[in-house]
Amino acid sequence: MKTTNNIMHNYDMFNFWQIDLNELPSKGVLYSKNAKIKARSMTVLEVKYLASLREENATDICNELIEKCTILENLKYEELVLADREFIIFWIRLNSFINGNGFNVIIPSCSACKSRIEHIIKLVDLEFVYLDHPFVNKVFLPDLGITLPIKMPRYNDSIYEINDDIDEICLYIDTANTMEEKYTFISNLTANDFMILKAHIADNYCGVKKDFTITCPTCGKTHNVKIEISDKNLFSKVDLLQILETITRIAKYSNLQITNEWAWVEVEAEQQIINKMIEEENEANNKEIAKAKSQMPNIPHATKPSMPSMPHL
Repeated sequence: MKTTNNIMHNYDMFNFWQIDLNELPSKGVLYSKNAKIKARSMTVLEVKYLASLREENATDICNELIEKCTILENLKYEELVLADREFIIFWIRLNSFINGNGFNVIIPSCSACKSRIEHIIKLVDLEFVYLDHPFVNKVFLPDLGITLPIKMPRYNDSIYEINDDIDEICLYIDTANTMEEKYTFISNLTANDFMILKAHIADNYCGVKKDFTITCPTCGKTHNVKIEISDKNLFSKVDLLQILETITRIAKYSNLQITNEWAWVEVEAEQQIINKMIEEENEANNKEIAKAKSQMPNIPHATKPSMPSMPHL
């Protein structure tokens, strides 16, 4: 994914960067030819708000942040393809945070050496599947003898929790039925119809590749893993206390007053600069102390004078 380098303090319409629709998983083929998407990084205030993200409010907060950090032209949010929504969140996250940009993958025990494996998949290493052909909006199920209408999941479909393959397939069914009814319908398909439907959706899938190969650093054994991507982990975990400590630390060492309108990426950059300055100052001080000690004259230890022995009375 591409990052944006020149981040400014105050945001107006000129601080949004246009995202090339061709970079989106859908390649923008399902949008108006005049559609435009512009995005910016998050401010301090928005990162503070992100600290309130919990499982029960994750989708609402993600949608609010998308709508604050983007401008759509000739395109409505409800028209956004769900995979493009994920891409935009990754774009915002990548351009808002210097630290913590990845997904933590933990394998409790390597199948070969039994070692615990901890691996970070960086956002910049994510790969996407692109919609490189016209979307086919129907599929024929021969055993049922029906043609099922298919749609590309959209922005508002983010409210549904995906627990298994059937849940995900339900998002593609273009009927007025409830998710529960769609789930029952798919569960009752013959094996042949189910495989045809699943293959059709796979052929028309676009979005992040979730399958990765991770190598055990101890023995070299490779493991195939699938990362879970949902609104709960689309953004990295943010701690409000840590945010306030960072702002206070910057104010203490640089006299900069960080306001809510600052770009958070600049706050992290300032923190890195201050950490480096402190490290260099400590290193210089340690050298001065070592130099001073080396130049001190050797003073022999004073010996305690012996006391004359008292005569026996």
